[in-house]
Amino acid sequence: MKRGVGIVLIGLGVFLLVLAGLLRFTVTPAVAKAPLSPGEDTGGVVQTDQSGIAAKLFDPATQTERVDVPITAIRFTRGDVPASQTSDALAGDLAVYDSFLRVEDNAGVVVGASTLRVAFDRVSSELSNCCGANYDGGEVEFAGINPLKFPMFTEPRDYDYFDASLAKAVPITYVGTEEIEGLSVYRFEQTIEASQIGFLAVPGPLVGSPAATYQAARWYSNDRTLWVEPITGAIVKGEERQIQTLRGPDNTDQITVIDAVLGTTAGEVTEGVDTASSLSGQINLLNNTLPIVALILGLIGLAVGIVLAAMSGRRDPQAPSAREV
Repeated sequence: MKRGVGIVLIGLGVFLLVLAGLLRFTVTPAVAKAPLSPGEDTGGVVQTDQSGIAAKLFDPATQTERVDVPITAIRFTRGDVPASQTSDALAGDLAVYDSFLRVEDNAGVVVGASTLRVAFDRVSSELSNCCGANYDGGEVEFAGINPLKFPMFTEPRDYDYFDASLAKAVPITYVGTEEIEGLSVYRFEQTIEASQIGFLAVPGPLVGSPAATYQAARWYSNDRTLWVEPITGAIVKGEERQIQTLRGPDNTDQITVIDAVLGTTAGEVTEGVDTASSLSGQINLLNNTLPIVALILGLIGLAVGIVLAAMSGRRDPQAPSAREV
């Protein structure tokens, strides 16, 4: 009887040990990836909203700088699933996202818009120059991590984070762990010093030039803070102060195109926290809780089974043998 029970427990213990390994090293890696389509539950498109105040905002219609203008930034993102199924994308396990950003003032007038197409590793979020990746329709050299999402299992360290306006990766610094609505998140900060990002044709007198039209150098700087849920890499909250100016012939700022502070809306933060909490809980269950429970039970079952099997084969020295009876 003991031998039979022992063999069953040994078999069960081995099964649980194998299950623990499968959950941790096979199931979790297969599940813990960025989705090919981030908006599966919302019609194929994800919308994120930010709002804030522009301390200065240039109005092209009146060619003057407005002050303290409420603005909103709305980003729409969808996954290009067919593009992610090409041979190059499959070889790199890449997801391909198309994103459109629109910035409006309080009257609904569009003050800025841009498009971004990124191909990135579904686990590490490292960008790839694949699958038609571009910014505003132009090819750029993509590097660093996806600006829309941090890596799965984000580490408390610095990363190279791609800035679309600069079209290059800039270090973003891990500064600590915080809580947002009960969710533990990593805080990252990035400072982009004033850098030239192109030229804009404007009336010469606006920037101190005698020419009728002047190609003014456009300069950009940004102070960015992101709060990231580490298991999923989801950016649940973001804030930035962006400044863009136009410089005249004397190489000094003559016009402030925009000087604004933008941040994720309260409703958007709550929604992001809820989604990240649910997904991180599922991944944590597969990656930690279930494997640990299976490992412990497996070891216990294996140990007890071995003891019972060994005891069943051991003869009692006090028991009479068949010849003595």
